[in-house]
Amino acid sequence: MPMRRTNFRTSIACLATVALAIASGAAKAGRPSVTENADVIERGACEVEGVSASSRSSGNPSVRETVAIFTCAVGLDTQPAITYGRASAGGSREEGLLLGAKTMLRAPGEGRTGLGVVYAIGALKAAGSSWAREEASVTGLLTRELGPGLLGHANLGWSHSRAAGQSTTTWALGLEVPGDTVLAADVFGDDRGRPGASVGAGRTIGKVLLNAAYQMQFETPRVRQFSVGAKLTF
Repeated sequence: MPMRRTNFRTSIACLATVALAIASGAAKAGRPSVTENADVIERGACEVEGVSASSRSSGNPSVRETVAIFTCAVGLDTQPAITYGRASAGGSREEGLLLGAKTMLRAPGEGRTGLGVVYAIGALKAAGSSWAREEASVTGLLTRELGPGLLGHANLGWSHSRAAGQSTTTWALGLEVPGDTVLAADVFGDDRGRPGASVGAGRTIGKVLLNAAYQMQFETPRVRQFSVGAKLTF
């Protein structure tokens, strides 16, 4: 399933945002891409995925994040997912839980642009507090074959943070070389900050996809994130 680009704010005050951002990220994109594609997995198939990441910026403590995702395709070209994420830094910890789904509106194919939509709601839990609803989001997806062995993806979305009391427009553009060895490059951003960029690679061995990605967001100070993941399809 999908990944909204990660929101790399790394101060302790923003740990909750980081936890939900990486959770929703892992829930919405096929790693190592950041930009989500428009198709879904085969009906009846399921995926379980784990991601570990570390985010760093000058003058701030490192934020360590872990994510677990479970998703299955249930028919009607729809793929629900449940995602749990946890972020910790400087002795503080926040957790995020995301319920969402992706629906394919038109399958991508040779000479045909694929269309889809991702929608989700999320909750957060700060240390010592109870779970609270935090975010809702919807993102439109586009995938098109740009040439032999090269796919292009584009996303345009909207999200609303209950805690911040504000809505955000998000976008992402990505190139992907699919296959047993996957290569990906993306640029992404929103209307409230500077954009970011990502590169990643993955290798399928049997039914397991092993992947790694490096992302940088061009805020001041710049925030860098390195992540590794593994996904089992069954």
